[in-house]
Amino acid sequence: MAASAAIVEIGRAERNKRDKRERIIRAARTLFRRDGFERATTSEIAELADVGKGTLFVYAKTKEELLVMVFQEEIGHAVERAFATVPDAPLIDQLVHVFGVLIEENRRDFELARVFVKEIGFIRGDRHGVDAVMARIFERMSVLIERAQRRGQLDRSLDPELLAYNLFALYYSFLVIWLGGSTPLPDSKRPALRQMLELQLKGVSRPTEAPSRRPPKSRRAAR
Repeated sequence: MAASAAIVEIGRAERNKRDKRERIIRAARTLFRRDGFERATTSEIAELADVGKGTLFVYAKTKEELLVMVFQEEIGHAVERAFATVPDAPLIDQLVHVFGVLIEENRRDFELARVFVKEIGFIRGDRHGVDAVMARIFERMSVLIERAQRRGQLDRSLDPELLAYNLFALYYSFLVIWLGGSTPLPDSKRPALRQMLELQLKGVSRPTEAPSRRPPKSRRAAR
């Protein structure tokens, strides 16, 4: 009986811990979205989450760490969903699918997406969660690229991870411009993300062999 009671107590403690973490993430998300990262304070987040400030610091020691927790919750889940539903299709369609899922996640909450784009790249000491999410993206993109190489679609001498970085950089540039809402190009000339990715892949596609041409016969030989 004592052992059963201990198990129940541990289960209750874990649920309480998980509940507090979820409340903290929700509160941080709300305040980052409403007030921006700079203006939101840990005191306000703790109050909205209905936890003491000391309890808040058990889960996140800094405001930057809170932002990382929200980033993992939002973008991390979208990454898992994107790669879990990759179609059996050419690489360009797979990339458009993956980035499309991430764009839809950002579209769901523009203000929070702008906070991520503005702040997440400059976090230093508390970026373990950011690096973990990015590592999953590059690792899984590299797998898609390697498969395309085996199918003969891409040059096999390419470093898949480096190409994954390049492709993600195009997506990120597109995201910054899209969220910023301004571009020096008129709408009619603004490239779609697919066009940007296709241009990159065109430069690294495996060249097809040109049909052999016989040298023209000389007039004397033709007689």
